[in-house]
Amino acid sequence: MLFLVALAAKERDNRFCVSCHLHDEKFGRLIAAPPSDLAGQHHRKDAAVGCIACHGGADPAMRLTVWAVAGFDTLKFLAGAYREPTQMRLPLRDAECRQCHTPILRVSRPTGAASETRARAARPGDESAFAAEAATEGRGGTSYHAIREHDPVRVACVRCHTTHTTDSDAGHRFISRDSVVRVCRECHTEM
Repeated sequence: MLFLVALAAKERDNRFCVSCHLHDEKFGRLIAAPPSDLAGQHHRKDAAVGCIACHGGADPAMRLTVWAVAGFDTLKFLAGAYREPTQMRLPLRDAECRQCHTPILRVSRPTGAASETRARAARPGDESAFAAEAATEGRGGTSYHAIREHDPVRVACVRCHTTHTTDSDAGHRFISRDSVVRVCRECHTEM
């Protein structure tokens, strides 16, 4: 048990993660100013947000699974048989994103003038700012998340919000248009 407590403390140090996972480039972007990817933007807003915040598991079952995979990888490393995976063995789930991003939108469906909705949505630090900042996506300046017809659609957060890519910028909320268009075309074939 003491080992797990020590591990939980150590893994909060991003350099500890990078020492095994060899993600020096991603770590550089995490701490860069200005941020050049979504992970860096999160870290800029809160320096405590690092690798483990997203990759540590949002619930006890996933947390234990992450530790089990890490333990197995450590044994393989010590035996000289470890290879850095080319993809994540434990893909991020929406639960990891929703640790901080719940609800996605706090503003209900617009009933008044659009400017009134944007004024209510634009409170600094409020997740509902998505609705106000979404002039770069969707139809008529409306965020994907604000379009109620999308409520039953299940698209994993990380399909659009690619955290470690650099093909977007803060003005576009680090959402790659090419990635999003591919996801949208799954339903909207006329795009």
